[in-house]
Amino acid sequence: MDGKERASGKKKTIEVGPWGGNGGADWDDGIYNGVREITLAYGLCIDSITVVYDRNGKPVKAETHGGRGGDQTAEIKLQYPDEHLVGVSGHYCPMMFGIGPRLIRSLKFQSNRRTFGPYGIEEGTPFTFTVDGGQIVGLKGRDGWYLDAIGFHVSPPPTKNSQSIQKTIVIEPWGGNGGADWDDGIYNGVREIKIAYCLCIDSITAVYDRNDKPVKAETHGGRGGNQTAEIKLQYPDEFLVGVSGHYCPMMFGIGPRLIRSLKFQSNRRTFGPYGIEEGTPFTFTVDGGKIVGLKGRDGWYLDAIGFHVSPPQTKKLFQSIQKSFRRLGSSVSKP
Repeated sequence: MDGKERASGKKKTIEVGPWGGNGGADWDDGIYNGVREITLAYGLCIDSITVVYDRNGKPVKAETHGGRGGDQTAEIKLQYPDEHLVGVSGHYCPMMFGIGPRLIRSLKFQSNRRTFGPYGIEEGTPFTFTVDGGQIVGLKGRDGWYLDAIGFHVSPPPTKNSQSIQKTIVIEPWGGNGGADWDDGIYNGVREIKIAYCLCIDSITAVYDRNDKPVKAETHGGRGGNQTAEIKLQYPDEFLVGVSGHYCPMMFGIGPRLIRSLKFQSNRRTFGPYGIEEGTPFTFTVDGGKIVGLKGRDGWYLDAIGFHVSPPQTKKLFQSIQKSFRRLGSSVSKP
């Protein structure tokens, strides 16, 4: 399907998720201009999902993902292009008594005008994804007899002029529900990350950049961990573009879900993994932009982690290249 192709010159997108289980097979509708319609079949879980996208003012219907079951259906029709999809939330867990593969149990959709749903059973691990300023332009995930997992392609908000305040995309946390919420806020970028870990990620501390000055945030988590890792990025040329890891209870499936491992990806290098790669995996990567803030939940350990993401800055990159050429020209012209 040509919907999976990225047209030359198109704004870069950010890939988020998927949330859910590891069963079934991967699917990816690709990248479009936006979402026009969504059709769900559901009962005890989300049986299937079908999306109609927009490409250059014309509707494009994608394949149905999932099985043929579901005794209820829902049709969501957005008033596109004035109305667009900005958020999706839901729940996932095994369908019967905690046994079997994790499935998407419920879904709720948020446009810039309305809320649709929830559809299905609100039971299990909750997840929430919202876009600040941009929109969801493609869906991806895993499916078999049901909808196993769901993720998104996100188009960053348009920049109207150089004076406009840059909006960020909020990536809600992966992990457990224990502990207390924390949010470092939004900065220009990440300079350093320090982690304490052993059987899980005990704590995390980030040093950010604000107007070319380092700003150290609070440490989130406890005081344990017999191993430490210090990640120092060559900022501003090197920046954080991805984080992956695992989360689950620390002992025999009993207790709260914790972040068990973390791996960090810059635009140049990979750091880690740190901790134990066990449990539910998650992956977040930014196509073109960068991570400019961390958030999550913590107590004695790191319970969950999420991100503030800055969209691509084409103009800023162009200006940086111009400065490099000016410096090069100046050095060449010297006798």
